[in-house]
Amino acid sequence: MGNMNPSLSGHKVLVVDDEEEILVITRLMLELHGAEVITSLTAAKGLEQVQIQRLDLIISDISMPHMDGYQFIQAVRNLPARKGKNTPALALTAFSRSQDRERALNAGFQAHLSKPVSLQVLIETVTRVTNLPTHSAHWGRPISSPSQARFGSLP
Repeated sequence: MGNMNPSLSGHKVLVVDDEEEILVITRLMLELHGAEVITSLTAAKGLEQVQIQRLDLIISDISMPHMDGYQFIQAVRNLPARKGKNTPALALTAFSRSQDRERALNAGFQAHLSKPVSLQVLIETVTRVTNLPTHSAHWGRPISSPSQARFGSLP
């Protein structure tokens, strides 16, 4: 089934989260599929990276000190186009209510996933957000609720 997942080779992804363990796990998940990953423990440092790197995707937490994910993505969307304004972005957060998803999308994210997330869901969502080709049967269907994005919905 591994060959069903798209290759992220040649794609540069910025991951912003104030929890180092999340950065490491997310980096490993993306690197397994060939992505080049840059990480940042703060939104402010992430914003610097957006302006100096040519990124294919931003993945950001929402709940962070000093500048949260909403403020971060709004700052990105206020940049000039040549500095990263139009970079696709994915919110990866513990906030899993439908109103949290709606707020993330309204703030400027293209997708919202709840932590923890499975490798398959993360890669499928990254592929959808960055418009990479995929052979998944679920391709093209938006994630309509946070429960669909949740990993391990055990009873």
